[in-house]
Amino acid sequence: MKKILSIILIISACFTTAHAQDSIAALQSEPEVQEASAGAESQLPDPQPEIAPGRTAQMADSAYAADNFTLAEQLYLESIKTDGTSTTIFYNLGNAYYRQGNLGKAIVNYERALKLDPTNADAQANLEFVKSKITDRQIDEGSIMTTLWNTITGFFKADTWACIAVALFALFIAAAFTYILSNVVFVKKLSFFGGIVVFMLCAAAIIVSFAAANRTTDNSHAIILPPSAQLSTTPREARTQAEEAFLLHEGTKVEVVDSVMTPGEGMWYEVKVGQNERAWIKATDVERI
Repeated sequence: MKKILSIILIISACFTTAHAQDSIAALQSEPEVQEASAGAESQLPDPQPEIAPGRTAQMADSAYAADNFTLAEQLYLESIKTDGTSTTIFYNLGNAYYRQGNLGKAIVNYERALKLDPTNADAQANLEFVKSKITDRQIDEGSIMTTLWNTITGFFKADTWACIAVALFALFIAAAFTYILSNVVFVKKLSFFGGIVVFMLCAAAIIVSFAAANRTTDNSHAIILPPSAQLSTTPREARTQAEEAFLLHEGTKVEVVDSVMTPGEGMWYEVKVGQNERAWIKATDVERI
């Protein structure tokens, strides 16, 4: 009976891991990019070269090196259109925006770089550096458990978590066959209980890999772009002081929870700042990450 149960567990785990790998591959459509090097302190480093850059990206790097940041911005944007996105191109574009004093756009692109590759140390360092220069300090976005979960899912890229799950599954298979084939009681007990622990870790790695993959497609957060933006209690320009919610400044991160098209006012987003504060802002005043 135990052998039959072990075989059923092996078949079930194999199906689960294969399904996870297929789903992650479908979610991740961005190309593989080179990892970032050491982080920046008080000065932004030079642009990171692409692994196989197109001509436009090379021209953008040259313009940036020549301190022509406006041209570099235009060329990086053109490179995104022609060659596609990557953590490196978003990182370099963020640097170009920062050099022009556009902190909001710089933060948007550093955040996008980290969505594609949370291990990009340069993007993380520059993001923290630019955040230290904005007017509004970021409000706590969640509980300790939420922060811990975000840290875990952002520790590796989704495909790295998937590889960890595959390796753990291989260990589980080895433990299962050892349990079935061994005649030594101690070895059977060790492989049985060890296999259970490894299987649980494998399942956890699969869950985390799905969550990490979902981060790359999530665009629920946005960054304030104007130097200051007045939020309203209703999806329209505040007409009285009572309709004024609060003021946010360039670079502040918000979560978009709803949207509505208002006649004569255009698109408005209901945004959440921190855990409880909610208000409406014009869609043109923010850019989704």
